[in-house]
Amino acid sequence: MNKDRVYSSGGVYVHVPYCRKRCIYCDFYSAGVVQADWHRLVDALLTELDVRKAEWPDTIETLYIGGGTPSLIPVREFERLSTSLHERLINSTIKEFTIEVNPEDVNVESVAVWKANGVNRVSIGIQSFDDRLLRIVGRLHGAETARHALKLLRSEYDNVSGDIIFGLPGQSIRGFERDIREILDMGVTHLSAYSLMYEERTALTRLRDMGRVNETDEADSIEMFSLIGRLTEAYGLRRYELSNYAVPGYESRHNNLYWSGKPYLGLGPSAHSYDGKRTRCWNAGDIRRYLQTFTTVNPSLDLQNMLVTREILTDEELREEQIMTRLRTIAGLDCRAYRLQWGEQAWKKLKYNMARHIESGNLCLKEDMLSLTEKGVMISDEVIVDLF
Repeated sequence: MNKDRVYSSGGVYVHVPYCRKRCIYCDFYSAGVVQADWHRLVDALLTELDVRKAEWPDTIETLYIGGGTPSLIPVREFERLSTSLHERLINSTIKEFTIEVNPEDVNVESVAVWKANGVNRVSIGIQSFDDRLLRIVGRLHGAETARHALKLLRSEYDNVSGDIIFGLPGQSIRGFERDIREILDMGVTHLSAYSLMYEERTALTRLRDMGRVNETDEADSIEMFSLIGRLTEAYGLRRYELSNYAVPGYESRHNNLYWSGKPYLGLGPSAHSYDGKRTRCWNAGDIRRYLQTFTTVNPSLDLQNMLVTREILTDEELREEQIMTRLRTIAGLDCRAYRLQWGEQAWKKLKYNMARHIESGNLCLKEDMLSLTEKGVMISDEVIVDLF
C-alpha cells in the first residue's frame, strides 16, 4: 500500500450528448438525436470508465447523468447503463443518483424505469411556465406539459429539483414571480434559478447582436434575483449557493463536489474531470471521435490521450479557484484553512484585497469564515475578481 496516497470520495458525471433541438441559449456540447446510436454510446461510456479506472475517486458518492438530454435514453439502454455503472462501482456507497430530464420525456414508464434503477433525484428543466417565452428560447415543451411532468415526478420522488431562468427576452418581473410561485407551489425540494447568459457562439447571442432580441434591463434582473430569495425563504428553501436553493437536507451532493474542490470523473464527449488536487482534464466535444475511441475491441490508452486534454493548475490558479468556488456557497471561504494551506504571503494579499469589500458591506468575515453578504451577492463576480 502506498502510504503517501490520499484517499478521497467523489462523484461520476456522465454526459449524454443528444438533444431533439438545441435551445438558443445553450452552449453545452450536444448533437441531434437523429444521429444517436444509443447502444454504441452506452458501450463507449462503460469502456471509458474501465479505461480510466485508475482515475476514479476511491469512493463514489454521487452519480449524475446530464447533457444534452439524458431523458432521451431509451429505457432498455438506461437500464443497461445504470446496472453496469453500479456493477463497476460496487465498492462505492452512492448516496445520490441524479438524472436531468426534459418535461416532454417524463411519463409513467420512464419514471418507473429511472426509479427502479436507482435514481433518487431528478432535475427537470422547466425554465418558465409562459408558453410564449418557451417558444422564443426554443424549448419543445409547453406549460401544461411541465405541470404534468412535475406532478408525476413529485408523486414518485421526494427529491425533485426544478430549473428556472430569469432575464428571458420579453420576461416581466410579474411574470417571473408567477413562475417562481408556481414551481414552489408544486413542491420542488430544490430550485436552480439562473440568470440568462449570452454565451459566445450561441443563437441567442447572434440574435442579440442582430438587434432581434434585447437583454433584460439590469435593474429588472436584480429585482428578479431578489424575488427568488424572498419567495424561496417564504416556502422553506434556503440559498446554499449563488443560484441554488433547497429545503434543508436536499442540497445537491454532486454539485457540492464542484464547489468544495472534491474529485469527480467525467465520462462522455466534452465531459470534465478533476482529481481533487491540481489536475483537470476534459474530453473533446466530438461524438464521432468519442465513439471511435471507446468502441474499439481493445481501446488504446494512446487514443484516449489524444481525446483528452489535461491541465495542471498552478498554485495561483488553485488559490483563485478556491476563493471563487467557496464564495459561491453560503458557507463561504475558511480563512484559517486558506492561511494554513497557502502561507502568510497569500493570506496577506487576500486580507488586503477583501478589506474594502468588508468595509463597504459586500463581504462578511465572521469566525474566520469569509462570505458574500446579500448586497455582495448582487455583484459577486466583481467582488470575487477583486480578491484575486
